[in-house]
Amino acid sequence: MEDYLPISCLRPDSNFKFFVIGVIKAAERPKATPSKYATTAATKRYVFSFTICDEHGESINVSCWGTVDYVMPLSDLCFIGARVKISNPRVTVTEEKNLGYLPEVTSAYQLHLDAQNSSCLTTCDLSHDYSIADALEFAFHTPPPQKYSSKKVRIKDLMLDPGYCEGDFVNLVAVVVEVGPILDFKIKDRKACRQEVKFVDQSDKESYVNLVLWDSVSQVFTLEWKAGATVVQLTNVKLQVDKNTNRRFLCTTSRSILTMDPNTDEGHELANYAMELDLQKLLNLFQQEKLPEQFFRNKAIKQANVAALGDFISRISPGGREQAVLHNVMIMTFNLERGISAKCSLCGKRSGYIDMDFQLTSICVNETCRNKEPRYQLYFDFSICIGDATGAMKRLRITGDFAVKILGQPEMFLSMSADERTELVNRFWFEYFEIGILIEHRHNGTKELNVIHLEPITFKMP
Repeated sequence: MEDYLPISCLRPDSNFKFFVIGVIKAAERPKATPSKYATTAATKRYVFSFTICDEHGESINVSCWGTVDYVMPLSDLCFIGARVKISNPRVTVTEEKNLGYLPEVTSAYQLHLDAQNSSCLTTCDLSHDYSIADALEFAFHTPPPQKYSSKKVRIKDLMLDPGYCEGDFVNLVAVVVEVGPILDFKIKDRKACRQEVKFVDQSDKESYVNLVLWDSVSQVFTLEWKAGATVVQLTNVKLQVDKNTNRRFLCTTSRSILTMDPNTDEGHELANYAMELDLQKLLNLFQQEKLPEQFFRNKAIKQANVAALGDFISRISPGGREQAVLHNVMIMTFNLERGISAKCSLCGKRSGYIDMDFQLTSICVNETCRNKEPRYQLYFDFSICIGDATGAMKRLRITGDFAVKILGQPEMFLSMSADERTELVNRFWFEYFEIGILIEHRHNGTKELNVIHLEPITFKMP
């Protein structure tokens, strides 16, 4: 006969049969362990881990190891929020080497399930088959206990405080403002799913942080997240820095736990705060965010002249992405005759460009698009040529937010008189600039050069 044991009473020297009941707080999908003896699916060994929390608020990590026939059926029961009964597990002391791969828990021990020990895992109600809908209904809204309260941060501090470094694990509570699509990737012959979610909190309405989720188990629940309504507590998410934009973002790891609509005072305050948010205004503000100018000073590789830049670009391998900066280079062409394009406001396909008389030349060319009315979004997209004493370089592209930064909105540009447009263009034509360039060498062999920084050069009088 089995005895029930709370998590706080578990000990490695337990020599009797027992079971543990808890709610799954975090889980990962099974992974095959590498072995030179495993040549077929039947001989491979698989492992997956999850975290449970009992009714007393105690938590412990659980790992399951064995053949595909043993591991997969157990993994299918491990939805976040599912209530499970673990029978006859082995109790071991948590090893230091595993701390970097598992969520923080209150217990100093770890449970192991394997076929040799006749361990099993079932849902609490054996007559009921758990599903994702049930997991959502019974989702546990109490956040896991936190050992280090100093790790709790606000978004404004996280983005601006130099005391937080890349690689730090932090905790925060925030409101969902945008849920991105789930994208499929292939990394080193392994398939992965990536999703981005934007969060804000009460520290600053104009500050947001991106959370990147690689965990397919958590991505099941993001489908239920509602922008401007869902509050999430992020526990043990990793702080990282985007090398291209120098912007901080958060990333989930196997240590991370996401708690939906936490039943805490802070969670309730943020739920009320979310009702006051103007989502569209916030998203428009975030889209206009500019890259920090200091990024070019710290990250870009300085080039002596145009010839050196050309040599630098030729040495970038396919798939590479680099930034370069040149001083004292002249803009030789800056032509906006076809510099403004239009894309369909419904399907997003480019419909045409604005001609010399600033009239739209075509409508949506997508035959499957239902937008048959002249509704468009205008954007800058044109190329310039630069040069110095060592040579010239063509097809440097200016588009997106950077074009808006230096020229203003396309609609405002079109409303200018001919003399005003000419005066604006003349600020760049045949003038010397410090120029920052983002170089992408695609796998098909083509290269794209995007201008992401322009600063006029002022020469000192002799």
